[in-house]
Amino acid sequence: MKILKLLTRILLLLLLALTITSFFMSGFIPLFSIGFGLLFVYYFVVYGIIFLAIKTKKTVYTYSAYFLFFLPFVWSLLDFEGLFNFLLQGVHLDMK
Repeated sequence: MKILKLLTRILLLLLLALTITSFFMSGFIPLFSIGFGLLFVYYFVVYGIIFLAIKTKKTVYTYSAYFLFFLPFVWSLLDFEGLFNFLLQGVHLDMK
């Protein structure tokens, strides 16, 4: 569980930096700050679930934390364009 907690913390810092950096860039890039911000909030909730799993020491919370951590990675491997369109919510880019 310590490794998952460390990986989530690293992802949170990376997503925060990406959100702030992309927000201040010019052109088309600030639209990506929406997706990065949504992922930041998602992994912040996962980080809270990890603390809950550590505090209560129940396996249900542990399994759900692992599942929620790896869900966006698996979704991006299966259907990256669907994840991309979901995160941007209304800005559909044609990736052909």
